Amino acid sequence: MLPTFSSTERNSALDNIKGVLIFLVVFGHFIELHIANDSFLRPIWIFVYAFHMPMFALVSGIFSKTIVDEKQALQLIKNIVAPLIAFELIYECTEYVLVGKFSVYAGLVAPYWMLWYLMSLLSWRLMLPLFLRMQFPVALSLILALGTSYSEHAGYLLSSSRTLLFFPYFLVGALIGPELFSSKENDRRLIIISLLIVAIAISSIFFLPPLFDYRWLYGSFSLNRLGMANITGTLYQMLQYTVSCVLGLALLYLLSRKDLGLSRIGKQSMYVFLWHGMTLIILQQSGILPAILRMEPTARLSISLLCSAVIVYLTAHPYCERLTQKIILQPMAALLTGRIKKLAASPAETLPKKSIAAE
Repeated sequence: MLPTFSSTERNSALDNIKGVLIFLVVFGHFIELHIANDSFLRPIWIFVYAFHMPMFALVSGIFSKTIVDEKQALQLIKNIVAPLIAFELIYECTEYVLVGKFSVYAGLVAPYWMLWYLMSLLSWRLMLPLFLRMQFPVALSLILALGTSYSEHAGYLLSSSRTLLFFPYFLVGALIGPELFSSKENDRRLIIISLLIVAIAISSIFFLPPLFDYRWLYGSFSLNRLGMANITGTLYQMLQYTVSCVLGLALLYLLSRKDLGLSRIGKQSMYVFLWHGMTLIILQQSGILPAILRMEPTARLSISLLCSAVIVYLTAHPYCERLTQKIILQPMAALLTGRIKKLAASPAETLPKKSIAAE
């Protein structure tokens, strides 16, 4: 999920970027369960995961507020905490109905599957004001991320490992702001450089060794579990940060140069994020998804892309937004913020009897 923007902040370039990124999330999850033994789809998945989650974090940081006052606290509860709790309950109950027990995530005290991003986003928003008031905030966030990678205690628990590993991208986004992608002027040199970077990255992916450990891209495994708890592992992580930033920024810059007609999808990316997991669960349990991914290579790639596009279109539909808000998110937000709203009310509203008595 990417942050929602006010009408004064929104621009079509960033909405198009959001549309592309949320499509890649759906496509990545669509093929994810079957890439271990799929030499055709695995390089494509690795290419997508090399940049799309880091850039999600970066774009989220671009429009994050640098303070957390009472108004911002209410917004965090409404836009992050309420969806997290509501859909955590929905997905865990679905898991229980389908398999007779709660998911492995519940046992790990972790958000269900893709919902880790909401937990991390909440943590990033709370951490941001503190880090921006320190010297060398990006360097400090990198040291924290690299250092905790050695710990077995960080991991899936409350999405702690991913929170720390992806926080530097979020922080970079908050520091650079939207200007790079909002500018309408095309810098020919930047376009050429970006195209070269993307071309080199795509070419390199297909030369990776067959046994390349793609678990590095998840951000949820310690260096011990990856078998590289040493300086080499840390250097590898630093290389990963570099590649993700360079490739991701090059792609975002190219995407921001042209209106792709995906701004409506970008505006509704929250609902795509929240619901696409349910559609994939249904496709998996019904046997449709495994059947698609057993087809010959060109067919399974084409149908995976087509199905992902259909899922994005349906879950980004205004009807989906209205129903989700009315039936799920608004009731949950009202339940969570009822007391805070009373505290945030004006004195004339909170103390009417006292005011009348004083008169």
